[in-house]
Amino acid sequence: METKEEWEAYLIRFMEAYNELPDLAALLEPVSPLVFQYLITDKPEMNYWQFIDKDRMRWGMGEYSGSDAPKIFHKTDFATIKKVNSGESDPIQETMAGTYIVEGDVSKLMACAPILPLNAKAHEKAKQ
Repeated sequence: METKEEWEAYLIRFMEAYNELPDLAALLEPVSPLVFQYLITDKPEMNYWQFIDKDRMRWGMGEYSGSDAPKIFHKTDFATIKKVNSGESDPIQETMAGTYIVEGDVSKLMACAPILPLNAKAHEKAKQ
């Protein structure tokens, strides 16, 4: 996954897999609506967003421009975001290591912590 096209194809599979997870909706409702804006510092063409609805996640490439919702910005390099999406690492570990910067409502962010383990599950399904 080194080109924008490969990354976008992966994210399509990743988000589809995420939304198929049976335990997702129960974890999203308490934090919705919320936008995660991912800013990839070394490859801005790979930027993407996730919109957390009460029962599913929507997503898109680039900068989010939809309805008004609280935003949490995630800034990191491409290698780190791939590790976070795969479940190899998580944003909390990467923030402590200084490779991941999160800006926004910290209480909303912490409420999303139960969703983190789903990254690895969605990634495994997206790889198939």
